[in-house]
Order: sequence, then structure tokens, then C-alpha cells
Amino acid sequence: MHIEYLFFIVYILGCLWLFPFISFFKKTGLSKMEVRLLLGAKLAIAVICAYYFLEILPYSDYKTYNTEGYLQYQLLKSDPAAFFTDLGSGDANYSIGGLFNAGYSFWADIRFSLLYKVIAVFNLLTRGNLYLNSMLFSSLVFFGHAAFFRIFQDTYPGQKILLIVCCFLLPSLLMYTSCVHKDGIIFIALAAMCAVFYSFIKYGKLPGIISITVFGLAMLAIFLFRNYVLIALLPAMFTVMVCRALPVARMKVIITSYIIYTLLFFLSGSMAPSLNLPEAVVKRKADFANLLKGNTGLAMNDLQPRFTSFISNIPQALNHTLLRPYLWESPSAAVILAALELLLYQILLIIFLLYRHKTKETISNFNVFGILFFVSMMLIIGYTIPNIGAIVRYRSIFWILLLCPIVCNINWAKLRGKWLPGAAGLQ
Repeated sequence: MHIEYLFFIVYILGCLWLFPFISFFKKTGLSKMEVRLLLGAKLAIAVICAYYFLEILPYSDYKTYNTEGYLQYQLLKSDPAAFFTDLGSGDANYSIGGLFNAGYSFWADIRFSLLYKVIAVFNLLTRGNLYLNSMLFSSLVFFGHAAFFRIFQDTYPGQKILLIVCCFLLPSLLMYTSCVHKDGIIFIALAAMCAVFYSFIKYGKLPGIISITVFGLAMLAIFLFRNYVLIALLPAMFTVMVCRALPVARMKVIITSYIIYTLLFFLSGSMAPSLNLPEAVVKRKADFANLLKGNTGLAMNDLQPRFTSFISNIPQALNHTLLRPYLWESPSAAVILAALELLLYQILLIIFLLYRHKTKETISNFNVFGILFFVSMMLIIGYTIPNIGAIVRYRSIFWILLLCPIVCNINWAKLRGKWLPGAAGLQ
């Protein structure tokens, strides 16, 4: 038996034993057995996804990244100094500009370089084995799932089963955070930032040194690996902080804030030509069109760096992110499964609109943040990504912010009373 397999048997057994005793997981309210079962499911999915990306999918980013990570692992062993100082391809044509480019820039290059180096560090233990890398990565991503569960469990006590499903078992979220990729890193970082932010807006206490450090490192990770997420994330956070601080109707604050953000977005080129955000979005769309080739490409309208062009493209952008793929989109099994998952989420939204709890309780500040951030990300993804497969992957890590409040605010007793009389209660 290879030594790395022996290590991972010990590692997995150690995680399954140790995680329930870690304070972070104790505070979730999950039992020891529940933590172990959910972690075991996450690790099992990691193996299945690794097999799919390695053996079934003809051309997989995950396979390519694992190969590149192995080359960096060889560099780490042979020349550690070069490993830590070489942060790009060395292409002299890549300048410090192009902050939001999807490719062919220093920033696009460094996010891949850093990802390969993360894999290289894993390879110190796994020796380049994709299955073992996936399990190691998934055990770390599990902290992100648990962080979101803690947030929503605190918001919706008594909704444990629903929140377990939404925080740990969403199909696309499980799939795209199981193997080493930027999506999993962004998910962990987003969970960390949300945990610190939630604690602040609920209890009003200034974060301590540890929380500030965690928040700062998570924001740095998002900046380095997928910086445009911050364009949606930080305004949503700031808006909710203003809502919390000012004795003004929340909707007025939200509308005013996003009018200001929109003006700043379209005037950014005038204030700093190197940070022309509308032009960056248009350029990013063009970069993705060049980078993403496949059988699930989408025809997209022309997008210009003008206010009217962005407004006219909103319907198409939201159609791509909230309605695609359609069930009839493609005979591919992967596309059909993605369509079925999306259809389930759409049905849940309709049920929520028809059977939500009608109380005087207002939506929580964190849920306001989640909705603002989610809609902003769907617009960004819809504006820039012309490929169904990529859209499914990119949006997978954000569904959790929308689905948790939806399922927890559905009046399931009323729904069962109408459609399933006599059914047992769902706890």
C-alpha cells in the first residue's frame, strides 16, 4: 500500500473522530453522530466527483489543475525559494492592469498560480492523487458548510432538518466544492466573512482581533481568487450596516444606497480610468467568450459600457442565471440534472410566495444582505458568462443565502394541510 493511502485512512478516521469535539462544530447544535455523518457524506461525494472529473468528463479543469499542482509540487521539493517567489507565468506582456480580467492579465494569472500552489502543498501529503486531494480539500470546505449552518440555525431555531439539507446537501454546492478549485476557496472565505458580519450586525459588538484577522484573510482570499465577488459583497454589507445604524425605513436606505452604487459604478472610469468597472465587465465577458468553449454555450446580446446597455441586458442576465438550463436545454445527463435541481429551487420559491408565514416579523438584516448580494452576483454572472456549465458552477456557492430563508419561512403545516392532509409534521 502506498504511504499516502495509509496516511489518508488515518486522516479520515481522525477527522471523523475529532471534528465533533471541536468547539466550532459543538456550537452548531449538531450531535456528534450528525457531524460525522455529514462529514462522511462530504468526503464520499469528494471521491465520487473526483472519479467523475478524472474518468468520465473528457476535459476537466480539475484534472488539469491537479496536473499543474503536481508540477508545482515538484518545484516545491526541488527549489522551495522559487516556489514561494514565482507567482505567475512570467509573461512580460501581463501588466498590473486588468484587475477584473478573466484571462491574459497578471491578476488572472496569479489566481491560477496560487491555486496550483495550494494543490502543491496538499501534494506533500497526497503525492498528487486527485482522490486524496479532493478529500483533504473537502474536509476544509466542511467548515464553510458548518459556518453557514450556525448562522441560519441562530436565525431560525427549530428548523434543523431543513437547514441541514440547505447548508450541507445542495447538489451543485456539494459537487463544485468537493475537488480543489476556486469555488471551494471562495465558499470558505465567504462563509468566514459572513460569520463575522452576522455576529456584528446581530450583537453590535466590534469584532475582536481574531475575528478581524479572519475577516481580513477571507477578504484577501476572495480578492486574489475571484476579486469581482467583492464588488457585490462589500456594497451589500455596507448597505445593511447603514440600515442598522440609521433610524430610517430600510427600503429607503437600500434604494438610495444602490442608486449611489450604480452612479459610482458608471462614473468609475471618470474617477480612475484604470478602474473603469463597466469596461471591465464588458472585457470580462469577452475574455470568457474566448476561454469557455464547449457544447453548452449561450448566445448573448451585445454589451456596451453604458447605462442603457446594462439595463437592457438585465432580463437576459437573470434568465441565464435564474432560469437556465431549461429541462429541454440539452440531452446531456449533467445538464438535465442541473435543470432538475434548478427546477426544485424554482418550485420552492413559488411555494414560499404562496405559503409563507404571514407574521409581522420583519426580514432579518442578514437576510437583507444575503438577498442583495445574491441578486448582485446573479447579475454579474449573467452579464459575463456565456456557458451553461460555467454558470451552474459559479452560482452554486451562492444558493445557500437564498434557499435557507426561503425554506425556513414556508408554512409547511399549511402546505401539508392543503395537499397532504393527515401527513406527519415536519420538524
